[in-house]
Amino acid sequence: MITKLRKAQDSWLAKGVLILTALSFMSLFGISGYIDSATGNRAVIKVNNQEINQMDISRQLNEEIQIAQKIFGDLEITDEIRTAMLSGLVDRNLNKMIVQETADQNKVSVSDRQIQGIVFSQPQFIDENGKFNHQQFNYFLSQSGLNEQQYIDNIRHNLEEQYLVYAPVSGFNVPSIMKKYVAQAEAERKIFKYIEINDNDMIVDREISDDEIQQYYEDFSTEFIVPETRDVDFIVLSMDDIAAHVNVSDEDINAYYENNMDQFVKPETRNVLQMVFNSKEEADKAYKALAQGEDFYNVAQKMAGQINEETQLDYVSEDMLLGNLGRLVFTAGQNEIIGPEETEMGWHIMQVIDIRQGTKTDKNLVKEQIHQIIANEKVYETAYDLIANIEDRIGAGSSLTDVAKEMKVKIYHIKGLQENGKVNSLPDSYKELTNNSDFTDMAFSYNQGETSQALETDNGFVFLQVSSIKDSHQQDLADALPTIKKLWRKNEKSAIAQEIVNDVMHDLESGDNITDIANRYHLKITTTSPLTRSESFANLSQAQVLDIFNEDFGSSKLFEQEGIYIIAVTDRQASPRNLTEDDMELIDKRLQLDLQQEAAAAIINSYGQDYDIRIKYRLLGLAD
Repeated sequence: MITKLRKAQDSWLAKGVLILTALSFMSLFGISGYIDSATGNRAVIKVNNQEINQMDISRQLNEEIQIAQKIFGDLEITDEIRTAMLSGLVDRNLNKMIVQETADQNKVSVSDRQIQGIVFSQPQFIDENGKFNHQQFNYFLSQSGLNEQQYIDNIRHNLEEQYLVYAPVSGFNVPSIMKKYVAQAEAERKIFKYIEINDNDMIVDREISDDEIQQYYEDFSTEFIVPETRDVDFIVLSMDDIAAHVNVSDEDINAYYENNMDQFVKPETRNVLQMVFNSKEEADKAYKALAQGEDFYNVAQKMAGQINEETQLDYVSEDMLLGNLGRLVFTAGQNEIIGPEETEMGWHIMQVIDIRQGTKTDKNLVKEQIHQIIANEKVYETAYDLIANIEDRIGAGSSLTDVAKEMKVKIYHIKGLQENGKVNSLPDSYKELTNNSDFTDMAFSYNQGETSQALETDNGFVFLQVSSIKDSHQQDLADALPTIKKLWRKNEKSAIAQEIVNDVMHDLESGDNITDIANRYHLKITTTSPLTRSESFANLSQAQVLDIFNEDFGSSKLFEQEGIYIIAVTDRQASPRNLTEDDMELIDKRLQLDLQQEAAAAIINSYGQDYDIRIKYRLLGLAD
């Protein structure tokens, strides 16, 4: 199959087919979605013998939701957003499984040594001494929400995908005719006229009545619910706290000192002058001149054509010199002439002009430093043992106070915690803690007086105890009144704005000019500058601009954006934009990327045709 793909990519016919391929891979190779009413943790995606079950998909979806909420703040995950995220997960998992199956069948593999080389070369894992730092690696994994095996599996999959999918399509070029038509479309410009109607600008000329107050209180009762709140006590065991419990023996320190002697020994260095010749005859003449008492710099300049800076090696250690030069230089006396000596660089003559003796740091002077290094290396191993021990003690009845006293850490307090993470008060140093949905979920999973298990966070390991619970309850009418008035006024403004929008749209549909309509209703009308498809006005999205850009001249479109209504018409055609060389280069790169992505999708589709692929849409919640 791989050979066929390699040959196919050289065919312009194949390239043309790939350009036109816009079908999803599901319809292309006929994945069978079938209904299964069985319950339990069932497999929901299957590629031959590979399976992904409900719990895997649920876990992945929850992780994506948490990431989205971290990025966008208090994001409401609607059914539409959830469905889109779930569909994306299904696609990515299916792609990954197809690539894995293809790699297995074609015996494409990535060795552990290759993976190790990639991991050990990542700059974020390298310490100031240029060495791989396992603590930095573990911190990266915790921030990414991955364990070590998942990270390695991701690298392996990416390399396999690169070879099987992206390498075969990397050489595709964009046909000139395609660039021409895309350039024409991007250069086209139009002018629009629009009216903006904002709910907030509407004037309400009356006050809410007592009957309306009572009606709103009844109709919108869910708006006046005070949510359950909890007061929570918690402790944080930082890695520094845990490091204090790491047992580092004298034997550990001695072994580290002996095995890492290069960290504590500063080798002897020598300040060396050097001149280099292409032939031994030239070198012998220079050596003779030096033996007769001539200055090294003068001989190097006269016979080797070297300036002073080229002659000075400065202070070097023995291992910095080529071939046998290190041994010769470091056995010579001060001011002694060495050479001529041949290396792959030529014939060398050298002179030692100063010697700095090496030093060795006594183990007792670095004992504390070594202790800290070993403790840092052992801290994760110790952490999980320590946490397991604490959780066992909590299960046996130990309180949060007992744990805090034993670990010598402070107990912090949170007042009025809600399930959405809002609080009345909490310590300033831990404000981000309530943004962690795992923390709030845990706080609402325990009864009053109970101590939780450990939760790993960015700050360390957290234990909490629910000190008090205030149940959810309905607000009194008097307390709800400010909210009722605010809600009523907002709805009144929205109703007034909607009535104006309906009148404007009716008049436009009747054939009236938008400028005349704006004057009739005392509304501001705005005329845009000439715009391309990629530009916008009135904060419209790219999709909305494209929607009206493709309408006939004089046609109207209504867009609503959180209480703001935009009524726009396409007024007239403008002269096209002049595209620069940079514009054309950008178009070419974008088309090439699009083409490669389409080709990559088509290759995955072709792989999938050979496999038994099934998706249980009902169990995934993607089918009625």
